[in-house]
Amino acid sequence: MTPRVRSICWTLATGLLVTAVSHLTLASSAAADDCRAAVETAFEKQRVSKGYRFSAAMPSAEGTTRMTVDYLPPDRMYQKVEAPGHPAPVETIAIQRWAWGTMGGGWEELQPQFAQSIIAHMRTTLINPPKITAVFTCLGKVKFDDKEVLAYRADQPGSEAAASGAPELARTVYVDPASGLPVANIVGRTDGKDAPVFDGRYSYPDDIQIEAPIGGHDIAPNAPTKN
Repeated sequence: MTPRVRSICWTLATGLLVTAVSHLTLASSAAADDCRAAVETAFEKQRVSKGYRFSAAMPSAEGTTRMTVDYLPPDRMYQKVEAPGHPAPVETIAIQRWAWGTMGGGWEELQPQFAQSIIAHMRTTLINPPKITAVFTCLGKVKFDDKEVLAYRADQPGSEAAASGAPELARTVYVDPASGLPVANIVGRTDGKDAPVFDGRYSYPDDIQIEAPIGGHDIAPNAPTKN
């Protein structure tokens, strides 16, 4: 694989992480929002959990890009991106201040410009999360995937959609009422037409392990963040 193709693949992987974060802060407002606290509580509980998996599908004209990210607090992350036109998935591992990647030909330590983006995302997600600024509406209990969950919706400001000529979008966060943890983060049109433009799901396997690739640094684990 040529350096140029490798660079394109790493740019794809880091760019999708930014996309995932942007959907967590879809809309911004200074207005008071009683429902925002419930969403913040759910994501904070997730951040200090034993580990969780985020799976997202992003459809486009070229096909559907699929991303799976395992997070292991306090400072470990594994990401896999499967994109149309790329025969092999792009995989990355971030642990503390190191990052590695592979496209099926063996793991290598990432160059600084790519490593910094991967590590910054890991730290933003697990260590220093941004404040949620979206204004949420509490939808109460709804059916989602045949289960009863709590739903919270944040609408995109109409002026933003009108300025771009795009349909108005809304993000809906679904929370399991029993565990208090997020189960889905869906962005779609407010009129319900078409499939979601971003379909993210959370799961909580108890066997997530993330280690440095063979030949990588011998890294001692940091203590998890306490509740």
